Amino acid sequence: MGRAVQVEVRVDEGAEVPAEGYTLTVGDAGVLIVGADPAGAFYGAQTLIAMAAAPCAEHDVCVPECDVRDWPDLPLRGTIEGFYGTPWTHADRMEHLRFSGRHKLNTYVYAPKDDPYHRERWREPYPEEELARLAELVTEAAAQHVRLVFAVSPGLSMVYSDPAERAALRAKAEQVWQAGVRDFALLFDDIPPELRHEPDRAAFGTAEGASASAHAAVCRDFAEEFLAPRGAQRPLTMVPTDYAGTARTPYRDRLAEELPPDVLVWWTGSDIVVGEITAYDMTAAAASYGHRVALWDNFPVNDFDFARVFLGPLAGRATELDGVPLAGITANPMVEAAASQIALATVADYAWHLAAYDPARSHQRAVRLLEGAAELLPLVEACSSWPPGDNQSPALTALCASALAGDGVDRLRAELARLAELPTDVPGPIARELARWVAAAKDMGAAGLAALELLAGGAAAGSAGAAERALAQAEAHEANVLRGVIPPFVRAVLERAAKA
Repeated sequence: MGRAVQVEVRVDEGAEVPAEGYTLTVGDAGVLIVGADPAGAFYGAQTLIAMAAAPCAEHDVCVPECDVRDWPDLPLRGTIEGFYGTPWTHADRMEHLRFSGRHKLNTYVYAPKDDPYHRERWREPYPEEELARLAELVTEAAAQHVRLVFAVSPGLSMVYSDPAERAALRAKAEQVWQAGVRDFALLFDDIPPELRHEPDRAAFGTAEGASASAHAAVCRDFAEEFLAPRGAQRPLTMVPTDYAGTARTPYRDRLAEELPPDVLVWWTGSDIVVGEITAYDMTAAAASYGHRVALWDNFPVNDFDFARVFLGPLAGRATELDGVPLAGITANPMVEAAASQIALATVADYAWHLAAYDPARSHQRAVRLLEGAAELLPLVEACSSWPPGDNQSPALTALCASALAGDGVDRLRAELARLAELPTDVPGPIARELARWVAAAKDMGAAGLAALELLAGGAAAGSAGAAERALAQAEAHEANVLRGVIPPFVRAVLERAAKA
């Protein structure tokens, strides 16, 4: 039998741990969590809950004796709903905030490209119903110790030099300020690099990079005329038009000179979607902008290929960041909010403890903790490659090559059977979102198995027609699971059978 244990949680600003840190002590006297601030106390409680949820052979709930001192490496750890495509639902966002709290992510940026009031119709106030939902998000974010950053993308149509336009931007911000928003970002991404309005060309010039002067002026006006009078506690964040790469450019030179020094600049890496980001990249980018940068990590976003989902761990990100002017990371997720949690859980692990981050171990933990992920593990593994241009499954590709050479057929058969036998009745939102990919994976596995039968015994044992039909069914799916791996194998088998 276990015994009742007293749990005490308190905040002590004198605690010898950094901001958002905590100590967690479990002993004969009970459990004591001391946070350096309210967020630290909250995170200590999340750790205790996670420890208590671990399986124990003797007790329903068991927490081992321990003495933990813990704090995050990156001050900014979060997500940015910044993709193109159908925005998340209100329920998706509310659940995402709860997920963020459990995984110690402290920032959520509202920036869905296809919310018309965020981008195309940025001047217009939100309808009352949508504003009420935003206020609910603010309340839930606060409960989860998450900063809700409201972003506006005015660059498609804004006349930057027009005082009336700047006033419209402040009025838009005032509406959401009244709903409780206290953090703001201005986004100037994915717009033409040159100034298109004559008043702006007259005000800022027509030389290369002149748009940076316009963007800096809008940011300066917003900081001085909106944020400062309201006592905003955190500075503005912005996305430049020139947001990828590490080299100095005329745009970045102007931004470095004219953007207020405390404005944080988002940057996506050496390219828009990348497999690796080094400490050198981060340092060079910050130098090119003349400002500290935050990584807008386009992972595991799929808005460039909605047929795919990316369910693997964050990899290829530098972990030795001492002295690197990086404020933190915000990951841009997929349209599939629940399925994104598999990858985002690994982003959270990376941002919390850089040196201890192990992508494979973090991924295993995420799959174990998230409802429905373990039951769909063969699909998760099949959709885990990154970056998008890489081989979808090097391991399965190697098995296919070995099978064609007459070796490792049983191993390939076992892997294909795991796909073909994926369950279709897994409960939970992850499985619901991935249903199309489950169906595609099952048919891809079946096509591979049909090819193996043909490979093993020729036309007598396995009909070439059956393999062709199975392949056609697999490729009929819009959802892309191993489309670059299994169909080439099946076609190679069919070609061999045709020559026999």
